[in-house]
Amino acid sequence: MHAKEADQQLVEEVLKGNQSAFRQLVERYKDYVFTVCFRVLQQREEAEEASQDVFIKVYRTLGSFEQKSKFSTWLYTVAYRTALDKVRTRKKGNISIDQEDNYLQIPDQENRGAEQLINTELLKAQLITAIRQLKPQDAAVVTLFYLKEKSIKEIVEITGLTTTNVKTKLHRTRESLRKHLQKQLGKEIKDNLL
Repeated sequence: MHAKEADQQLVEEVLKGNQSAFRQLVERYKDYVFTVCFRVLQQREEAEEASQDVFIKVYRTLGSFEQKSKFSTWLYTVAYRTALDKVRTRKKGNISIDQEDNYLQIPDQENRGAEQLINTELLKAQLITAIRQLKPQDAAVVTLFYLKEKSIKEIVEITGLTTTNVKTKLHRTRESLRKHLQKQLGKEIKDNLL
């Protein structure tokens, strides 16, 4: 069964009162929701709290999901907007420097040499650092496009930005990330990396 059809079936079951179906949706999307929240909030604890808020909102408002888009797109919209609301109400000066990096996963290829693995880990750490330095909205757009493989159209739906604005943000952010990574890693980063 296709993911969209599976999601639709789970949504229908939840609307009928099936709690197990909702747990399945949470399990399927909790990591994605957390990543979106973290990219906006840039604090693990706040992102975890926002993720919980997202699923509470989703449960309460699932009846309003009109299925004009994929469930995942609607869910990411709720996550993105919940995280932005949290940023707006956040007190200044309350930013933690103790943030963990272990939830961003970059798949490894099988049978790599130790040197390639070290280079991948170095690149991953530098990429995480570079994304953290972006504005929350830019970090979210980059995460959705490159790490979550969302289309421009889906990002427009999630963020409420225009297509032109999303494309512009992606272009500018890609250039910013490339410059940051080239500065940090020197010649190891090729022009076609991003």
